[in-house]
Amino acid sequence: MRAAVTLRSWLYRLATSVPSAWHYDRMFRWMVIGAGASLAVLALRPKHPVAPRPIAGSSVPARLGPTYGASAAGTPLVPPALPKIAPGRSLDGVTITPAPTDGFGTVPLTTRK
Repeated sequence: MRAAVTLRSWLYRLATSVPSAWHYDRMFRWMVIGAGASLAVLALRPKHPVAPRPIAGSSVPARLGPTYGASAAGTPLVPPALPKIAPGRSLDGVTITPAPTDGFGTVPLTTRK
């Protein structure tokens, strides 16, 4: 019971200080306005947002594949070039050279005094 009395007195003191804080404290005022705007957006948001509509006359074809009547059977599939360094491959034939020097992060000699 004592905790309820303490909580009630604390809330009463807080409620009586709000008009003074609203009048003199800009930060409090803008925080209350922001909280009210956030609450309004949260309360007034649509329950089921509208799904985006497809754009009419889009330049993306509906089906990707051979165009203009070309058959896909006649085109050979070329595997992509494998990198020299890849997981599971040995590094026996790879030559590692140092990176080229550049002037990144340094002041050019002509502007030094």
